[in-house]
Amino acid sequence: MKLHSGLVLSSLLSLGLLTYACANGDTVSGSTGSGGSSPSGNTGGSGNNNTGGSGNNNTGGNNNPTGNSGGSQGAGGTHATGGATGGSNVTGAGTGGTTTTGSTGGTTGTTGAGGSTTVACGTSFSVAANGFVTMPAVGGGCWSGFASDGGDAGSMIMPGTFSMCGSPCSLRMTGTLNASTMTNSYAGYSYLGFNVGQDAAGSAAVTVTPKGSGLTVKFTNASSSTVRIALNADATGATSWCYTATASPATIPYSSFTQQCYNTTTPGPAYAKQAIMSVQLSVPGGATTGPVDVTLVSVTENP
Repeated sequence: MKLHSGLVLSSLLSLGLLTYACANGDTVSGSTGSGGSSPSGNTGGSGNNNTGGSGNNNTGGNNNPTGNSGGSQGAGGTHATGGATGGSNVTGAGTGGTTTTGSTGGTTGTTGAGGSTTVACGTSFSVAANGFVTMPAVGGGCWSGFASDGGDAGSMIMPGTFSMCGSPCSLRMTGTLNASTMTNSYAGYSYLGFNVGQDAAGSAAVTVTPKGSGLTVKFTNASSSTVRIALNADATGATSWCYTATASPATIPYSSFTQQCYNTTTPGPAYAKQAIMSVQLSVPGGATTGPVDVTLVSVTENP
């Protein structure tokens, strides 16, 4: 690479090494070239080659056969050390990020592994004035969550939520239940139940894993409808296990809950104590539209 002649001239003048100026593109005389065959000429060439990295040094070597000034300028390459040192700061920042992520993951794992909520339970099934249910579970845990009821689009079920239930609060659903026939693809149904992994602040419900042997459920059924007790794995009810209760109270081993319990000939897989999100009374529609009047009195987990 060719430097501007003004920069070369200024440098050589400051070092006291230039006795005459050469213009860019001038050819060095033969007598100057023969100086390179002397020992000092060889030294100059070697100094230029070792410095090797800078076009500035090569130009200096052409004007000064000894090569000493070119070697000194090559020391400027040590500035590369500054760049390497700066890189270490990036590593320090990355380490901090890793620590934060690990801490967050640990917190999430603790929440998911819980067999119950952190809500304190009394000694028995209880419903607060705002419809918040607490129920002691086997192993010292507490199942808790808000109660609700509802049904398909063709049913009219009240009250929907129990936030204004009052004290004492009765978990009772009433209304008109849609028919459930082949014509409407067995659409009619209603439900009444509560979450088992929710706090009193109304946070999103999580699942809990039962530790007992089964449940005892008390209810009233003034409408003489079919009542099934259901364990739901999620909020959608896509995965659910149920049991058809013929009387109250109904004491049901967990292994007696099955998927598709309504199919008496070939019910689905039995419940094997998978994590659940809610416990419900499920009431299917009949051959025609009819009334529904069902109350959930209590749920107890058996040791």
